[in-house]
Amino acid sequence: MKERFNSTINSIIVSSILALIIGLIMVFFPAISVNTIGIMVSVFIILHGIVLVYMDFKAAEHNVPYDGLLSGIISILLGVLLLCKPSLVSVMLVFIIGIWILLSSINNIRIAVNLSKTELPWLFILLLGLLDLFVGIIVIFNPFEATISLTLFSGIMIIVHSVINIVDMTMLKKDATKISEELDKIVKKHKIKK
Repeated sequence: MKERFNSTINSIIVSSILALIIGLIMVFFPAISVNTIGIMVSVFIILHGIVLVYMDFKAAEHNVPYDGLLSGIISILLGVLLLCKPSLVSVMLVFIIGIWILLSSINNIRIAVNLSKTELPWLFILLLGLLDLFVGIIVIFNPFEATISLTLFSGIMIIVHSVINIVDMTMLKKDATKISEELDKIVKKHKIKK
């Protein structure tokens, strides 16, 4: 169980690092065309969605409570929409990034809630999830659009989200043994109820 958990956490960390790189590119090279950024972001969102769906199916095989299917499907659909309709990029890019951040933060909040009956640092994970939720809301309502270019603003928000996600997953990885034990208990309880 611990190996599977660590593998899942590692894939989320790698995904967050890729998002961080995209955010840094957007911040340091804001002159890149919106279409180029849209393609990069849409490919990333599609891949991220595929990872979430895969992780959900893998977790279900082992009766581990993980809710990534809906977020994964929505991420894939948003990414495909953005990739297929390049004309929507300039209008929808910030909104789609905001939705993606919101979905990710909701997953983190759900993980924290699932861990709330354990001795794990669920409160810290919950606080990071709520902070990430706030970032997603800021991105969607985008009050800074008039003063900061679309690319720069989007890049900064992706960087903030990625750092929050990396810290969150690192905290979970640090307690992998405890979490694996708790997941084993949950799986055993679930099997007994059946």
